[in-house]
Amino acid sequence: MTMTIIRMTDPVATTFLKDVRHPLLALHRSILDELRTRHEAEFGVVSPAEFLQIVINGSAYKWLGPLSTLIAALDDVLDDTDATPDGRIDMAHAVTAMFGAKDRNAAFDTQYLPMLQTSPEIAMANGRVAQHVRAATPPAPDAKD
Repeated sequence: MTMTIIRMTDPVATTFLKDVRHPLLALHRSILDELRTRHEAEFGVVSPAEFLQIVINGSAYKWLGPLSTLIAALDDVLDDTDATPDGRIDMAHAVTAMFGAKDRNAAFDTQYLPMLQTSPEIAMANGRVAQHVRAATPPAPDAKD
């Protein structure tokens, strides 16, 4: 079998990053909304600023860090006029790795995957991200070949 490696180009990576940014932000917002609802059910109502501090400083929410960091890095790459093509391509690969079928972040998935089962909003937001990831990721070669 001859395997063709498809390398993502800078224009493809840039378009992908621009297209996936809003779905990632919506997913992040859906997760935060769900976490806030759970937190308030257990501890009582908190202001948005208080909850933000709890997420940033609380060890219970450290698992969300990879997604938050990914979004911040994506914004940096898109906003930085000095960003290199390789930087944009690497960022696109980081997004596809986080939401692709392999090379996923186990600490993130341990908390995140159960939320997909219990929150329709998170599941729908995840689906929108997954659509972009599938479109940007070439299909895996058939293992039997």
